[in-house]
Amino acid sequence: MSPFDKAISDTDWLRRSPSSRGGAGGHKEWWHFCVYAPGVDVLVNLSLVDDVREGAPPGQEFARVVVLVRERAWDGDVELFEAHEVEAPGGGLQMRFGDNRVAFEGGRYVIEVRLRRRPIAVSLVLEPGCVPSLANNIRLDPGPPINWLVLPRMVASGTLRLGDRVVQVERARAYHDHNWGHFAWGRDFAWEWGYGLPEEEGNPWSMVFVRLSDRAHARTYMQALFLWRGALQHRVLRAADVTVERVGLLRASRVFKLPRAMALVAPGTVTDVPRALEVTARGDGDEVRCRFEAEDVAAVVIPNDHDPGVTVIHEVSGVVTVEGRVRGERVAMRGRAIFEFLGA
Repeated sequence: MSPFDKAISDTDWLRRSPSSRGGAGGHKEWWHFCVYAPGVDVLVNLSLVDDVREGAPPGQEFARVVVLVRERAWDGDVELFEAHEVEAPGGGLQMRFGDNRVAFEGGRYVIEVRLRRRPIAVSLVLEPGCVPSLANNIRLDPGPPINWLVLPRMVASGTLRLGDRVVQVERARAYHDHNWGHFAWGRDFAWEWGYGLPEEEGNPWSMVFVRLSDRAHARTYMQALFLWRGALQHRVLRAADVTVERVGLLRASRVFKLPRAMALVAPGTVTDVPRALEVTARGDGDEVRCRFEAEDVAAVVIPNDHDPGVTVIHEVSGVVTVEGRVRGERVAMRGRAIFEFLGA
């Protein structure tokens, strides 16, 4: 059993929507995982989202699996599941959508996902390497808040089936977050979200960065840089201690989009994703500098909840470097990452 078992069990349980019991609708919740095997970036997301369409029965939800895999190019799919295929008890630490399963058991996360329309299957066990961080009631705008948990340091082992090949994964770097709350796609908010994991397992540093803003990036609602040393969170720098600079724009010759049909709604390759994101955090004599260099982008296109527009979540593969000095100790790391940029 993992030494982090209790910390994870006490925080990463499913909240679930209260709408089926007469509570507020519009609830969204997802478990999100990223894994970096040699030459392969993997993203797996399982989500439960209230159906807010006019006339939808109380408690009706969309259950989705999103898988993105990048070798030389992106592949993947979004799959939707009927209510009778879903097992995700509130308070529990497991979700099953059809034959796909993600669970925290025996001190480890287990991911078993096989796409129905693409030749991709993920079978991994993720071993936590740090205590998670929990943030509640973070407001995106004047509407209801969002909540999240981040667990930035894990190692993953198992197999990936990509077409007719089996890729063995041995202690690859991995990341997890869990988000939930009552909020609507299409409101005036955006986010930049990323993390840093070192290439070397013996390097003790891990980092998470988040900035929530309006869609024009003119007003920041919240921003912070979280730093772990080994198993424990070591330093948090927030608000005015953090400055963010978006450098240039990523110009991709092709943007892979999911669901594929939504590429007709949001065509083209122009994005507002920066070519690089530079974050500097300073406070009480400490300084940490983070730079994310974007390489390739995939887009998940989501219909807005209350208007005919769309919200686009850009999943951006690249390299992150972190350096600085905290509490008299040098901080330095470099590794692959998938940063997330949400906006119009």
